[in-house]
Amino acid sequence: MQKMLLLLIAVFVLALSSPVVNASEHHHDWSDSAYQSDAWRHSESRDDDASLPFMWREHHDRHSERIYDRGWAERFPGLHAYRWYGESFGYHGHRITNAVLFYNDSDQLVSVGFMHNGAFVFIRDDHESYSNHDSFFLSWWSR
Repeated sequence: MQKMLLLLIAVFVLALSSPVVNASEHHHDWSDSAYQSDAWRHSESRDDDASLPFMWREHHDRHSERIYDRGWAERFPGLHAYRWYGESFGYHGHRITNAVLFYNDSDQLVSVGFMHNGAFVFIRDDHESYSNHDSFFLSWWSR
């Protein structure tokens, strides 16, 4: 009986000490070479620099339009881009009124992109921010 009690206590202690993965700490896999390109410049800004009206990992249920464009698919492999027009949000003192929301294959929001000062700003669910001056973004955005 004592051995059984000790075994139960040991299992209980191990269960309490094992690491628990928080869903909010799970991020999209950004290791694809498309995200490591020299065109992407790491920004000192973080997602808390923007007052985003979205939550990371939320499912696609916003008023947005799917972008079916090879250029977007090549630049953002593994993601599904949606053009969003909605409530504005702030970014470095500017109001952003349209953006691109990126969802993974599980239909979870993993990134937000928008134009700011002539560059495409790409804020990711790992709280990192990058900018890109590729003319593709500027020409697409002016359509």
